[in-house]
Amino acid sequence: MFSLHGSKDFLLILFSVCALSSSINSQPTYNYHFCLDQSNETSNTYYQSNLTVLLESLSSKASQNYSFYNESSNIGIYALFLCRGDVSNSTCQTCVSYAIRDITTRCPSNKSAIIWYDQCMLRYSDVNFFGQAQTSPLFLMYNIQNRTSPDQQNLFARSQLDSLIAEANKTERLFLTAEQKLTIDGGTSVTGYGLVQCTRDIDGGSCGECLSVLLDTGQKCCESKIGWRVSGPNCFLRYENYSFTEPPPPPPQLQPPQSQPVPVAPQPLPDNNSKTC
Repeated sequence: MFSLHGSKDFLLILFSVCALSSSINSQPTYNYHFCLDQSNETSNTYYQSNLTVLLESLSSKASQNYSFYNESSNIGIYALFLCRGDVSNSTCQTCVSYAIRDITTRCPSNKSAIIWYDQCMLRYSDVNFFGQAQTSPLFLMYNIQNRTSPDQQNLFARSQLDSLIAEANKTERLFLTAEQKLTIDGGTSVTGYGLVQCTRDIDGGSCGECLSVLLDTGQKCCESKIGWRVSGPNCFLRYENYSFTEPPPPPPQLQPPQSQPVPVAPQPLPDNNSKTC
């Protein structure tokens, strides 16, 4: 792992293997976190007690099938969570619950913190960040395997993510995925999988700008790699040569219609005195 510290944008780039996977309803896959703004001991207890109440409120919203929620406390603490747009409600709930426990353990006396998992992200601060598209702090991960032509620009990945960015900022959820195939020399077929998403407290224009900054960062670092991702406080994107999203839930099974008995009018009993020919 190689890291950069001390830049004016407080940028840290984490290089790691990106072949991560997680099963539905299992423990979420941790990526990275930042602990910011160390608090002093005199006000820490009061701040932390209010933070606990706020985070419990976020956990409650996740259990009510919210995939994104932001809320503030009356003493000026701001927090939000965002679940990846393709994950199920139960996966989202599990991830937010883990994130809350994890961030309070990793950052026990910090007034600002952010944590990312594969399935969700959680953030809080004593400074109002709602509605502000920010690209730092950020982290980056890439697959250690190189492309077959590492010296050439990965125009395929750039084109796919550019298209997603242009369309995602028009959607209500600011989220989009795509699977795209490319036939290269020799007839070999290559499939790329892309995903982009923004927190829904920012507008579509800010979302597009945020994602474009992350795309430039990823391209400068990782064009030679077969897969990579960049995550910031308000947006993230990912490109892989394998599918990494959750499959959609199966459609509900329709019960076959049950046959209903057809009422039959009672027939009169034959008259013993009647005669038939």
